[in-house]
Amino acid sequence: MKSIFLSLVLLATSFGVLAEAPKKVVTIVNPFSVSGLTDLVARMAAEKSRDKFPNGTIIVSRPGAGGSIGIASVTNAPRDGSTIGFTPTGSVVDLPQMQELPYKNPDDLEPIINVMASYQLLAVSADSKWKTLKEYVDDARAAPGKLSMGHTGRGTASHLNMAQLVSAARLDLIEIPYTGWAQSSVALLGRHVDAIVINPGEGRQLIQQGRIRVLGVFQPQRVPFYPDVPTFKEAGYDVGVSLKFFFFGPKGMDPAVRQYMHDAFKAVMDDPEFKSFLQSREVVADYMDGPATKAMLWSEFRSHTALLESLGLKARP
Repeated sequence: MKSIFLSLVLLATSFGVLAEAPKKVVTIVNPFSVSGLTDLVARMAAEKSRDKFPNGTIIVSRPGAGGSIGIASVTNAPRDGSTIGFTPTGSVVDLPQMQELPYKNPDDLEPIINVMASYQLLAVSADSKWKTLKEYVDDARAAPGKLSMGHTGRGTASHLNMAQLVSAARLDLIEIPYTGWAQSSVALLGRHVDAIVINPGEGRQLIQQGRIRVLGVFQPQRVPFYPDVPTFKEAGYDVGVSLKFFFFGPKGMDPAVRQYMHDAFKAVMDDPEFKSFLQSREVVADYMDGPATKAMLWSEFRSHTALLESLGLKARP
């Protein structure tokens, strides 16, 4: 009997960590505002996986300080899986390098699963004279310090994308930070800024109405939602800040519960309605398990260090 029990244990171990459902209600923390992309995807994932969590799930928004308030609340939570979070990479990759936070780097949390990938776009008003990315870059070079570009705040992905482009293309632009898409789009349409960096989905309605034009995509490959828009890499500029969104728990989270949650959310990613929802937001599913997500975060963390230093955003020890 003892040998049979041992064999069963070894067999289970050979297939990895045994999955175990959380024993409490699971709070999923959204570290950004209600109705934003992070919030909407987290809610859809919770809805699609509700039959996997016997005690239920609730979504709590804890916005502020670039997402660090919500993330810190998860890193300080019990390790039993009763509190997890859903966040884009920037709040884990960039913020800890820019300021003093309760969490210092990707090792201070426990990734569960990466769910999707996003990207950003460079847009101008539809009645501007620039029809192509090359025309905009050529004019910016010909008139240093004259053209302007807006982003959504110092240290955000849109700011880092703009900074990479300015460096790679050797441009001298007027940098104009805004508090978000609502403000920057009004400025663009009112001709207060020449170009802006936007997230996918944000400009969909204005693009369909023919009021703004997308000139370039900040990632290596073209995206299916804008098949005719070239990437910056095609134009000769190897720029583009990675944007991933992942579920995570506190460091040292119960491995069995973590595995259970991974499996539950992986099933959600395979759900046709969830895939359609992502497509409606012009983002794509991008599966990575916990270890692969941790490796991705560290790669981004290290690669952004020099960029943040060049912009004077790197916190001094």
